[in-house]
Amino acid sequence: MSLKAKYAGQALHSIATTLLSHDVLEQEGYNVLSRLAGSLKGGRNSVDWSTEVDPGDPIVFKKVSGICDEEVVPKIVANIDVCQSDETEEPPFTRLDIALTFWNTKGIPLSRWHIDRANPQEDGYQSGPLMHMQYGGHEPNFKDKFTKVSVPRWCHPPMDIALLCEIVAANIYEEKWFEFRNDPSWCRSLSEFERLCWTRYFRSKMAHIDVSSTTALNRMWANSSIAGAA
Repeated sequence: MSLKAKYAGQALHSIATTLLSHDVLEQEGYNVLSRLAGSLKGGRNSVDWSTEVDPGDPIVFKKVSGICDEEVVPKIVANIDVCQSDETEEPPFTRLDIALTFWNTKGIPLSRWHIDRANPQEDGYQSGPLMHMQYGGHEPNFKDKFTKVSVPRWCHPPMDIALLCEIVAANIYEEKWFEFRNDPSWCRSLSEFERLCWTRYFRSKMAHIDVSSTTALNRMWANSSIAGAA
C-alpha cells in the first residue's frame, strides 16, 4: 500500500517534534524538517514527491562530544524523488542521495557517509549495487577534504530522511533515544517510512537468496544483466 504525501508529512512532523523535545535536534534542524513536512502535507493524496535538503540549510543536530577527539555537529542533506506509482520491484526512488556529515565547531567537515541509488550512465549505471552506502563524497567549498576513494560501495537498504534521523539519534544520542524509542507516536511515524523504503527492497532480496544459480550480490549489482529489478 502506497504512502500518501500528506501522511508522510504528518509522520515527519511528529518525528521532528520528538527529536526537538528530547534535545537531539537544533531548532534550525527542526525548522528544516518542519518545512519539509509542510510541503509533503501540501501534496495531499499524491504518492510521488520530492524532498531536498540543501547543504546551505541542512538538518542540524546538537553538538556532541565523545565520538572522536573533538566536538562534532552531525548534519544531514538530501535529494530524494519518491515514485510509488511505478509498479516495479525496485524501491520507489528515482533519485536517492542522502548524506550524513560530521562537522567540527570550526565549520570543517571531518567525515561523511552517503546512501544513494547508482547513478545512470550512457551504458547503464555506475558500478556497484543499485542501492548502496559509500564513504566520502563532496561538500561545497571543501572539494578536496575527503580522500578520493570511490569504492567500496556497500550493499545497503534505501533510507530516507526520517530513517537516517533515527540512525543519528540511536547511535549518537543513545541515552536520549532510550527515552522515546518505544513511544507509540515515534514508532508509528517511523513505521510509515520503513514500509516506504524497505517493503519492495527486502521482498526482492529474499527472492534473490532463493536463487542458487548466482549470488545475491550479483543480483543487486546495478549493471548485472540478471539483476532485473534489483
